[in-house]
Order: sequence, then structure tokens, then C-alpha cells
Amino acid sequence: MELEPVDGAVFIYTFGVMFSALWLSEPGTPPLNLFVFVLFGVVSAGWTAYFKWQIAPQFLPDEDEEEEEPETPRPPTAEE
Repeated sequence: MELEPVDGAVFIYTFGVMFSALWLSEPGTPPLNLFVFVLFGVVSAGWTAYFKWQIAPQFLPDEDEEEEEPETPRPPTAEE
């Protein structure tokens, strides 16, 4: 498995979302301990792997499709 920059972004985003949810759900200071950080890390790693193998391939262009789009006709200008 080759790591790409998008993998780090997905991991950090997922970790941040869970941290924000914990912060908003607990009035005052949320209970931050080693268990919470490990749990968030494991869930973030799992979501990153799921994203890499199931979601990201849907956004890649098909290799057999032509990349050139047909040229759309332009309206005539005053010089033409």
C-alpha cells in the first residue's frame, strides 16, 4: 500500500471530526486520555483505508475514456 498525501488529509480530517464531536458533546473539558487518542487513531486509520480502497477509486477517470472533450461551436463575432 502506497501512502499518498490525500491519505494523511483523510486521517487528520477524520481524527479532527471525532475530536470536535467529543469536545462539543462534553460540557467543559472533555476526558482526554490515552484510550481516547488510541480509539480515535484506530477509527481514523480504518476510515482512511476504507476511503482509499472503496471511495477514492470512484473519483478516478476511466482509462479507456477519451480525455478530449468535443469542441463546442462558438457564436460568430463581429470580425467574422
